[in-house]
Amino acid sequence: MILFAAAGVWWGIQPRLLNVEPPPHATAVPGSASVRLTFSHFMQPESVLQRLQIQPLPLGNFHWEDKTLIFTPMQPWQSGATVQVRLRNGALTRSFPQTRLRRDFVWSFQIGYPKVLYLFPYDGTAGLYILDPLTMTVQLLTETGQEVYDYSLSANGAIVLFSARESNGSAIYRWEGRQGVSERLLSFANGQVRAAQLSPSGKYLAYELTDLSEANAKTHVWVTHYPVQEGSAAIRLGEVDQLTRTPIWSAGNLLAYYDQAARRYRFYDPQTKGEMDFIDCETGEKGTWSPDGKAFLFAEILPSEGSFPTSHLMLYELLSRKVSDLSERNDVEDLGGVFSPQGDRLVFARKFLNALQWTPGRQLWLLDLTRNEARPLLTDAQYNHYDFAWSPNGDQILFMRFNQTSLTEPPEVWMINADGSEPRQLVKGGFAPQWIP
Repeated sequence: MILFAAAGVWWGIQPRLLNVEPPPHATAVPGSASVRLTFSHFMQPESVLQRLQIQPLPLGNFHWEDKTLIFTPMQPWQSGATVQVRLRNGALTRSFPQTRLRRDFVWSFQIGYPKVLYLFPYDGTAGLYILDPLTMTVQLLTETGQEVYDYSLSANGAIVLFSARESNGSAIYRWEGRQGVSERLLSFANGQVRAAQLSPSGKYLAYELTDLSEANAKTHVWVTHYPVQEGSAAIRLGEVDQLTRTPIWSAGNLLAYYDQAARRYRFYDPQTKGEMDFIDCETGEKGTWSPDGKAFLFAEILPSEGSFPTSHLMLYELLSRKVSDLSERNDVEDLGGVFSPQGDRLVFARKFLNALQWTPGRQLWLLDLTRNEARPLLTDAQYNHYDFAWSPNGDQILFMRFNQTSLTEPPEVWMINADGSEPRQLVKGGFAPQWIP
């Protein structure tokens, strides 16, 4: 009897690995998935990390929640990759008497392929949908009848923020696949909120807000800490009588936003709460950061060979303050440039201004930045191509198109391989497509 009791005590003080996520042999795991190890005891963090191997291991962060160690990737796992996880024996508990894991644990899981988020319909109360381009199955992510204005994804694609109508105002909601339901983050009883963006560090939230209770309501960009705390104060960027919009985070957690009055993009550091730099921009078209966060791409109006100015793609390098014209030629109008995840290519929309090559719509083009060579990926003269999004691997591109010669036709969501092959329509009447890992 005493022997059995002693054995029970010994078993009770030995640490055990109770659960792992994703589970062993799991397939079609989202590219945004975190690796979670739950122990029976509180463990010494370093003793676990020294014995843990994850291959491949992307950039990311380790943190503990009670007895669970969590690795969160900063960028999505590679599509189709098999992830191997190994925890060697010997990890120590924090409790007294100190004991250790007595065996190795090895398991693996496979990352699936990204899906497509989009809003639908374009001409009614839009909801947020998720589509599997392999099976063409569709799922409504938001509540039935909920009117969604727009949405964005966190850097690793695990979190979706969306803005939606709420009575006479609006609210920012958060959706995470692991939870499966959305939660309200911020409500604005008399305001219209849009463009909610979470910083890559996960520490800050930026958004546009128009206060509809004001007589001459103006839109402003606001920044607050994340997670949002009850009663926490948000910082308005720009003067109260000046319109600011289009917040965009860099990989280094700098915020670019457009100052309508000054006609320039400003770059704000939320840590110092100060402006780092700015670049003049007449178009006000939405810009984008390079993947490393060191350069900002935007469309600017420049003189052309004809009688009218035209837009060129301009690259501003923050460290050197160098501005480069990526369009280079004066007989084109370029817009909507977006970097590939690797930063070596740029997809954009181009229209020629000369009579021989002119088309009603802007065509889909690719610029190889390593060779400085531009070529068309898709030419369909009647259609305007825009709203581009690269897949996490950089091998496919989502885009929108609509018929410039028949404006009653609905817009369409398409995808194409990055080499220009296999273009196909995904959704008719949808808009704002993005990949979700």
